[in-house]
Amino acid sequence: MSAELFSPKAKAEAASGITGRKKCSACLAGMLLFGRELSGSEILLSTENKTVRDLFVRLCEHAAGEGCVSVRKTERGGRQPLYLMKINDAERIASVLESADITLSGERGIGAVQPISDRNFGSFAAGVFMICGSVVNPEKGYHLEFVAPTERLCAELREIFSDKLGAEGKILNRGGSRVLYFKESEQIEDILTLIGAPKSSLEIMNVKIYKDVRNHANRATNCDTANLDRQNRSAQRQIAAIERIMASEGGLSKLPDELRELCELRLKYPETSLSELMNMTDPPLSRSGVNHRFARIEAIAEKTGDKNV
Repeated sequence: MSAELFSPKAKAEAASGITGRKKCSACLAGMLLFGRELSGSEILLSTENKTVRDLFVRLCEHAAGEGCVSVRKTERGGRQPLYLMKINDAERIASVLESADITLSGERGIGAVQPISDRNFGSFAAGVFMICGSVVNPEKGYHLEFVAPTERLCAELREIFSDKLGAEGKILNRGGSRVLYFKESEQIEDILTLIGAPKSSLEIMNVKIYKDVRNHANRATNCDTANLDRQNRSAQRQIAAIERIMASEGGLSKLPDELRELCELRLKYPETSLSELMNMTDPPLSRSGVNHRFARIEAIAEKTGDKNV
């Protein structure tokens, strides 16, 4: 799946679970609070997602009647079009706010919503995610964020996720907006499960498992390659020592039988590991025994120069 499709898929999954009066009310509250504008005279939200657009319109029309939301589509030159959803009729706004259990007074905050039960909090969080959240395809990385309309809402949302899930998000400024983000895969999985997108959460888990297996395989391959390189370098050094002895007066015949046997095996099997060589000797040697004999061979080769050994 492309990175562009993962977030819309998660939103569509979350939207499919918004059924029943209380869940619809909680979801609508989340969408309204984290939309662009919310007052007694204007409600304004924007989204690139048709599913989110249709859900918001449906929830508002259920509260304030058909046609209460005006939708304007803005093309953006190759990017996804932006849908602006607006209500500017005071009477209809009052009906929508009542349906969402929102009472406006002072600065916009989560406290404007009537207390939401734990059972329906996931629907509230789903509304927030659908209107201002996004999640990166886990194949590209682990990142979920909420672009909150105010600093207060951003801080309150962070506190709620900390209390409800133990998910400690971080906040940054981006172009004048306050962004709450999560980078830990487990936290993202928990949030997606909470908002009613367990399949998307499971997909992140599966990708993480795949990455872990692939990384383990790569580490194992790199380790094997490094071991093979070391083995080849050792074999080349041993062969060079043996050839130096062979070029000297008396050659290998002057070596003790146990050393000559090992030299002959190394020349016959130049790519064989020490573990394999140790089982070819008669009697079989330990790894340290093979290492010790090669050390003796290399020491003899070092003494072999212009003079005979």
